[in-house]
Amino acid sequence: MDNWTLSQKLYYSVAIGWNFILLSTTFLFVAQYQSPAIRYRSITLTVLMAIGNSLVTTLYLGREPTYNTFPCFLNIWVSSIGMPLWLTSVAGRFMRLAFLYHFSQAKLVAGSKGTQYINVSPEKSNLSPRQYAAFTAPTMVLDENWYYRHREKFTTKYIVRLILGALALQMGLSLLVQAFTTKFQITPTMAVGNCLVGWEFIPVFLTSAFYVFILCPLFITWLRGVNDAYGIKRELMADFTLGVVAFILYVVFAALPALKEVIKIFPAAHWSVVALMISHVFSVILPTIDALRGTDAASTKSTKMSSFESMVEDPQQFEVFKRFSQRDFSVENVLFFERIQKFRLHTSDIIDEGTLPTWVILEINSICSAFIAIDSEFELNLESGTAKEIRRRIQTNDVQLNIFDRAFDEIFSLMFRYTYPRFLKMEQQNLAEARL
Repeated sequence: MDNWTLSQKLYYSVAIGWNFILLSTTFLFVAQYQSPAIRYRSITLTVLMAIGNSLVTTLYLGREPTYNTFPCFLNIWVSSIGMPLWLTSVAGRFMRLAFLYHFSQAKLVAGSKGTQYINVSPEKSNLSPRQYAAFTAPTMVLDENWYYRHREKFTTKYIVRLILGALALQMGLSLLVQAFTTKFQITPTMAVGNCLVGWEFIPVFLTSAFYVFILCPLFITWLRGVNDAYGIKRELMADFTLGVVAFILYVVFAALPALKEVIKIFPAAHWSVVALMISHVFSVILPTIDALRGTDAASTKSTKMSSFESMVEDPQQFEVFKRFSQRDFSVENVLFFERIQKFRLHTSDIIDEGTLPTWVILEINSICSAFIAIDSEFELNLESGTAKEIRRRIQTNDVQLNIFDRAFDEIFSLMFRYTYPRFLKMEQQNLAEARL
């Protein structure tokens, strides 16, 4: 380091320091994957964003001190991989958020329609008309919903494939450029220095402009009306805004001769560095801090169980809470809670001895099919032992009225510990806004 110039010491130190922050905070982010503050933020896509961030910032910071000797081909290839990777990962997160919200909306709608849970007529079973009418309830069929039918196209695995396809296309364009360029050649003599501009960057600029000015705005339109409880939309909008501003400033500073003296002090590419650093703060660091603090758990400690119980027992308040669960992506929990409450109400006069009435067994099987079965429409996020035990009892005909008690207690706890504090926070925000 003693042989480094002042510029090298400055830029290399910043690059190394930033990558340390990037790596450590991303590791902490992934380690908190079970936290609600992290779980719905598309962990894989966020990690891909961090990789793209590292590639671009390291390139732009690392080449400055050795501008005259820096290998030119690295400018093309790292830019062709790093920036598209970051941009497509942001676009993928837009897709995931839109899907989560609209799919939750579809669940809520499906859980509010008036059809039967039990597909059997009173004439063909020992179910009395009164008992049959008592179980008139929301349909749990989502087959007609577009988001449900195409849900495999919104999985992280599928989106990653799209990202890899976009990167493959970008790399193909870079190979084509590499075949015809002399300014950025690798062989027979590696080109170095003075290669920050040129027609060779056209594919990178065009695809970046496509993502920034066409693809992301389309996703923003898709997110119109979406308002999640985690601030993910706000975070993605910040990423998009930073990307647009950085791209415009990069082009302006690089293209205008009048700014040549300015870019000697603050190179055009550093607008992208600043934007990516701020984006990482929004996308990774702040959510990680929330997860480590246990914001929801801390809120629960100051929230009395009695107030929660009072809320779920009040039909009007519970209806507001149920609508909020759409923004919290926890609709299935509220629907399960509601259905078990109705089940208990209508089976309160049954003595749980011997064989249960047919209509009760039908309803238990229906609940299991909707909420407990693997890949069910409303599969709950239960502890594995709880779900396995219910499935085992169903398969072995060990069916009693208490079959869902453990699952109900888990869901009740999840609603109280996580959804309810965010619900109260939303109510407080709405009240504060109303006073303004």
